[in-house]
Amino acid sequence: MDGSETFNLQATLDAIGQALAAIICHVVFDAGIHGLVMASCVGLIGFVLHKRGVRYGKPLMNVFRRLSIFCGIIMIPGFAALVTTGKLPPVGVYNVNSAGFICFWSLICLHISAEEMNHFFFRNEEETIEEPASVEISETGAAKDEREVVKV
Repeated sequence: MDGSETFNLQATLDAIGQALAAIICHVVFDAGIHGLVMASCVGLIGFVLHKRGVRYGKPLMNVFRRLSIFCGIIMIPGFAALVTTGKLPPVGVYNVNSAGFICFWSLICLHISAEEMNHFFFRNEEETIEEPASVEISETGAAKDEREVVKV
């Protein structure tokens, strides 16, 4: 280097900040939209199964709730950019590939569904405590003990 070019730290930091903001606002927003679509599919399947009385319905509805909340949170910066500027910030040569996002969210849905069903069907005995709710005395004089399970 001959010294005629000087390094401008502020311009470099500004460029990095703009790129980071664009990626967070645009790419993460697109990922959140695709996540909501996948969560809606899981939620619809869970709703149909729950209405039919299949025991897999409730865990899938829980997966829908958890994924929807997460996707809503990660979409906040992109939604704020849409509201304030009317468009998402440009990120250069970024091309949306829905197949990639759908595969990504499918793996996440599969993992969360397995964890939720595992928790739903195989709860530890330590998580429930049996406590007497009331003791009634029947007409014959014998005590009738009604117990209910209290979740801790």
